[in-house]
This record gives sequence, structure tokens and C-alpha cells, in this order.
Amino acid sequence: MRSNLLNRIACGLCWTMAVGFQLGSPPTAHAQAETALSGFHLGLKLPADRFGATMNKSVDNTDPNTLVPDPRRGMVFSDMVSGDGFAYGLGVSAGYRLPLSGGSWFLDGDVGVQWQWGETEAQFAGVGVSPERRQLGESWPDRWTLAKDLSYGATLRLGGRPGGSDSGGVAVYLLGGVRFAAARFTNHYTGCFSTEPCQPSGFESGTETLDLDFTVWNAGVGLEKPLGERVAVRAEAGYAMYSREEWVTPFDDVVVTVTSDMKASEPGLSLSLVRFF
Repeated sequence: MRSNLLNRIACGLCWTMAVGFQLGSPPTAHAQAETALSGFHLGLKLPADRFGATMNKSVDNTDPNTLVPDPRRGMVFSDMVSGDGFAYGLGVSAGYRLPLSGGSWFLDGDVGVQWQWGETEAQFAGVGVSPERRQLGESWPDRWTLAKDLSYGATLRLGGRPGGSDSGGVAVYLLGGVRFAAARFTNHYTGCFSTEPCQPSGFESGTETLDLDFTVWNAGVGLEKPLGERVAVRAEAGYAMYSREEWVTPFDDVVVTVTSDMKASEPGLSLSLVRFF
């Protein structure tokens, strides 16, 4: 239901932008291309980035009532692994630009939503005292993926044309913002759930999933080139840092607690088409 609603919103915004672009006045002279663009605007964005994530995991068997047998009893096994992958997306935005210093500089803000595709994956080495590191109470060599999903947020831009009329209408700016991003965590495991040691043929496999919500802080630089009196193209380079997400998985039947946390980051590039009104 949410996916269908979001798709309808996206189609409506894209249709509105397409009509707006067609209604834009074509450039009549080079001076018009250098006119400071201001006021309300809609944007269509194509982002691409290198999505990296690091996961920490601790398996705690120190509870006095744990059923984990010796020699693993009373121990904490910790493991960490990182992975990265390519991601891309499609975004729409609405914002407003306020000209400063007679139009030579500007303050620009927008809010938008992005549909994102791509994932990062990695596999733990596993930590324990058995050769396979898959016995009860050890940190198993799980394989996991973190897949990007929908995100939304706001961005501020401050810049201008430092070369004036000699810049050819190109503006340079700094940007910063915050987004709220959803991601799907999937863990694939194989190990022993029995208090008695298992042979490899007795290991059990399974998959667990978890929806994670990150706060993402991003900063970067951009260039903007007018394509007409009310249309411009933007190229931006930035870096985004994701908040750390933590969760605890208690295995009450054997009195073992697994504590996990995930953090992510992404350097990226984007290309946008913006229509001013």
C-alpha cells in the first residue's frame, strides 16, 4: 500500500515537473542565461554513490545461567567486518531560492524524497574456540547484506557566481543537509543450536531480516549551470555519514545475548535538473 502511494506521488511530481519544463521560456540571449535564478523550484535528481557499512557483533555467554558448555562458557566473542557496494537512485524535490547581494549570491533550500537501489554485503570471519566457529555460544561467520530503500530530507545550499559575468553563468556552492533513510538488513547464518557439540552435518541454517532507520548527515559542493531563463542543471559531489543503529537479540532458551550495531557512509555524485517558477 505504501509503495503504491509513493509511486503515485512520484508520478505526479514528475508530470508536474515535465509540464513546468515545457512552459519555461527559451533563452533569448547569453545575458538571460546569466540571470540569477530565484524563487520556488522543482527538481529531478539522479544520485549514485559507493555505499559502505561496518557491522560489529558480540556474543555474550557470561550469564551464570547460560547453557553454553565449557570451554565457551563465560566468554564474550566479538567480531567486526565491513563491506561496500554501488548504489543509485531517483529523487524529486521542491524548494525555494533567496537571492543575496543583488543576486550575486543565494541561499537555497529544498525538501525531497529519493528512491534508492543497491546494497553492501560482507561475511564475518567468525570468532570462537572450535575449528568451524559455529558451535553454540560462538560468533558464527554469518553473511549479511544491507540494502538501501526510501529516504527523505532537507538540504541547504549557499553560493553564487564568484567570477560575475565572466563565469558564464556557472554558480559554485556549498551544501549540507539531513535525511532519514530506511534500509533492509538480512543475515544468513549456519551453526549449532544444541548444547551438545554439533558435527558439520548437524548445523542448521536460516535467515533473519530487520528494518533499520538511519539519520544521515551529508555535506558537499556543487556547480550549477543555467540552461535557460528558468532551467538549470546541477552537478554535486558529497559525503554522507549514517547514524549508528544498535539492536540486541536475546536467546532466552540458552541464555545467550547477541549485541549488534551497524554504521554506514557514502561518498557520492549526483546530477539534477531544476525548474524555477
